[in-house]
Amino acid sequence: MASDYGDEAGEKMLDNFTRFGERMGERAMYDRASRMQRAFQNATRSAREAGGSSLPAREASPEWAKLDMAEFQGIEDYDGIKAIIEDKLGAHGVESTWFPDPQTGKEYLLFRIADAREVWQSFDELAKETDSAKEKAAEAIRQRKEGREEDREGSCIEAHQPAEAERAPSAKPRPAHAKTVWQKYGVPVLRDYRPLEERAAHARAASAALEAERSAMHSAERGPRFQEVRSK
Repeated sequence: MASDYGDEAGEKMLDNFTRFGERMGERAMYDRASRMQRAFQNATRSAREAGGSSLPAREASPEWAKLDMAEFQGIEDYDGIKAIIEDKLGAHGVESTWFPDPQTGKEYLLFRIADAREVWQSFDELAKETDSAKEKAAEAIRQRKEGREEDREGSCIEAHQPAEAERAPSAKPRPAHAKTVWQKYGVPVLRDYRPLEERAAHARAASAALEAERSAMHSAERGPRFQEVRSK
């Protein structure tokens, strides 16, 4: 994050590594980060030299220096790398510009000789921050991958869950006046929620019908018994 590096360049580097790793894979991200780190280190040495430590004494020193970006151009997503470099130079207050050479196809970073120290310090910081950024990117990639796998597993489980109608046990239609009540052991009990007067009348009618049935059965038992008559 920007708070981890002190400027937006670190945030941009982490985001760049993460997006590249998700697209090309973690191993490819590590290889690219290593190439970028070597390019940052070489740019640090070149910027040091541009500062005048290895230049012969001359009466009039040039005001501007240029840094060959060919090594960076050979790395995938060159524009993303340029954005990282621009943010780091801006954090050091360096005034710079890009100069493409149409004849050679190369591009150069132009900066004032007076800013050479800030330029090489910028590339040196980027080289040191690369290790941390690639490890954080790898962790972010793994976490996002695990999150997507968990989402897929959850979707599969939900897809295999039977519908509510399929899971519900088949049951006979209940009377409109009855309501099922589940007791302690899960046994359904029907309760009658009709008014008391209606229930009492229904009970009296049922009792009278039952009593009439019993009387009929008792009379049949006491009636005459027929004997079998055989012919002689």
